[in-house]
Amino acid sequence: MKKQFKTMHIASLELFLVAAENENFSVTAQYLNITPAAVSRSIKRLEERIGFDLFSRSTRQVKLTQEGRIYYKKCSEIFDMLINAGHSIKNEKNAIGGRLKISVPETFFNYKISPYLANFSEEYPNLKLDFHVTNRNIDFVAEEYDLSVRLVQENTKLEAFLIKKRLFIATTGLYASPNYLAKNGMIVCPDELINHKCINFSSSQNNKRFQWAALNKNIYKDNIENSQIQIFDSIQATKFLALNDGGIVQLFSFSVQEELKRKELVEILSEYNKEHTWEFCFLYPSTYKNSTKLKVFIEYFTNKISR
Repeated sequence: MKKQFKTMHIASLELFLVAAENENFSVTAQYLNITPAAVSRSIKRLEERIGFDLFSRSTRQVKLTQEGRIYYKKCSEIFDMLINAGHSIKNEKNAIGGRLKISVPETFFNYKISPYLANFSEEYPNLKLDFHVTNRNIDFVAEEYDLSVRLVQENTKLEAFLIKKRLFIATTGLYASPNYLAKNGMIVCPDELINHKCINFSSSQNNKRFQWAALNKNIYKDNIENSQIQIFDSIQATKFLALNDGGIVQLFSFSVQEELKRKELVEILSEYNKEHTWEFCFLYPSTYKNSTKLKVFIEYFTNKISR
């Protein structure tokens, strides 16, 4: 069946249907904006595949054979089923409505959610989405959230009522601008960071700092925690500071690909970051596990992002 389907091109069947309705290759060619010769070749290839003539040809006209009329009827029925299936799926998507309140970290929304959001909205036009773009941990119950995207580590403690679904495995890197490195020197080992400006990200919610994966705890405590500049609540702000020659910053690798291509940032100490990964997950209350609107959102973005 699979081999037959590969050789039976849908486009050839569509062309045959138009030709059968008109019983005129010139009219068919004009309708499809191709040449009459192309129509004739396509019909001939189709006849060779199925093993019988669809049209009887003379110098003046083409007519459907008896087999051609039967084949036309069957193909028309199949194409009607395909069209109806498309309408049915579209109607099902249109029937999914309501509102989802979603919390997503700033960087993940910008680089992983945003690129697919317009298409999702077109597929589900009646589903309203409220995105709260924030790096803080939310209270699902008190703030009435339906869904959250969060970093979940091995030691992360989650409320018992939450369901976790892995979405994306990210890596981080240390980056600086070429101008900064030209002025302050390239770094070949973590110990040398003591002589550099390190831009650190922290959360004002709990004053928790974003641990640099390349560093051991002693270097982190002595240097990064005592750095001159601390950026609270916006990882994007740390990136822009680094772009403006402000120092060295840790960022998710997926968020700096364009800057690396344009040579606006340079990765340093890459060999120290390879082992550590960060897991982004969907989190949602178990009471919502049968929610259709939640399911379609999770399935859509899981398929887009995790591949």
